Amino acid sequence: MAYEVFTDDWSQAWMAELNQSESYERAAKSWEWPLVLVMEADPDEYIPEERGVYVDLYHGRCRAARLATPEDLSTAPYVITADPYTWREVMEGKLEAIAGIMRGRLVLTRGNMVVLARYVAAATELVKAAAKIDTTFPGESA
Repeated sequence: MAYEVFTDDWSQAWMAELNQSESYERAAKSWEWPLVLVMEADPDEYIPEERGVYVDLYHGRCRAARLATPEDLSTAPYVITADPYTWREVMEGKLEAIAGIMRGRLVLTRGNMVVLARYVAAATELVKAAAKIDTTFPGESA
């Protein structure tokens, strides 16, 4: 079954993939902060308003995953924002997430880059888990 990216069903599938991944658990064993990923609005790509997913990540486990609320956007310790094209590149493995932040393709709108840089392996495993989901982007058919 295909899931549209950054929806509640997609976030639940991502949580399941993360919690099955021993490599993610090892790489993120000391990470303990929630994270919000935000896809900017792009009417040309059938995304009339921004959308985000919230994941509660703690010591290599994903304790919760859902659509991000306005409160999540204002309080989550880490928020990363990008346009739909950039998120697609990340999920297809064409752009490494931390490198994307360093180049300004992804924007760390909240959080500490020095801390985040210590978790390159965890970020890689987050993306690998997302890549396992049969994902569609807005405007695509499943």
